[in-house]
Amino acid sequence: MDISNKEIGGRIKEVRKERGITQEQLAEYADISVDFVSLVETGRSSLKVPTLAKIASALNISTDYLIYGSAHYTENPKINAMLSKVPDSKKNQVEKLIALFLSATSSDDSKKNKNLST
Repeated sequence: MDISNKEIGGRIKEVRKERGITQEQLAEYADISVDFVSLVETGRSSLKVPTLAKIASALNISTDYLIYGSAHYTENPKINAMLSKVPDSKKNQVEKLIALFLSATSSDDSKKNKNLST
C-alpha cells in the first residue's frame, strides 16, 4: 500500500475546510505552527505519529481516514465543526448532553413506533 504525504495532506485540508476551520485555527488546536500546517497540507512535509494524532483530534476524525482514506467518514461536518471548537474542559459536559439528548429522542421514537403498531 502506497501512503503519500500529499494524499494525507490533501485529506487534512479537505476535512479542515469542511469543518470551516482556518489553518491558523488548526495550528492552534493541534499545537503546531501555521507554517507546518501549510507544509503538511501540500505534502511537502511528513508527520510523526503524535502530530498526526493531534491533527486528527483537532479535526475530530480518525487517523485511519487521514492515512488511508479508504472508508470515507460519515460524520456531520457542521456538528464536527461545532465540536472541534469546544474546549477540552467542556467536552465531558457536551458528551453527557448528547447522550441525554439521544436517550430522550430514542425513547420518543420507541413510543411512536409502538403507537403505529397498535
